[in-house]
Amino acid sequence: MTYEITLIEADIRAPLNGNMKLSLDHEGVSKAQLEYSWDTEQFTAVFRGHAPSLPFPAHPTDLLQKPIQALNKAKTADHHLITDVFLDQKITIHLTK
Repeated sequence: MTYEITLIEADIRAPLNGNMKLSLDHEGVSKAQLEYSWDTEQFTAVFRGHAPSLPFPAHPTDLLQKPIQALNKAKTADHHLITDVFLDQKITIHLTK
């Protein structure tokens, strides 16, 4: 099952200070939101949705981890911020049982 990851909003003030909200989309419809915030003291990730009722259910930790992996994999030297990836690439995650 493939989900598309889209950027809702982000405020990245420095490499170790920011927040980002992503949408987990299936067939063009947002099914959940993924919220990340970080600073020099902590990193927080929040899954907002009901994982068991998704078109392809998965554990929330997988749904939070895989988008970050996909963004890091797609990021190039031309991308100043991790969110710059959304300017020129479609980000997807693939889940299997």
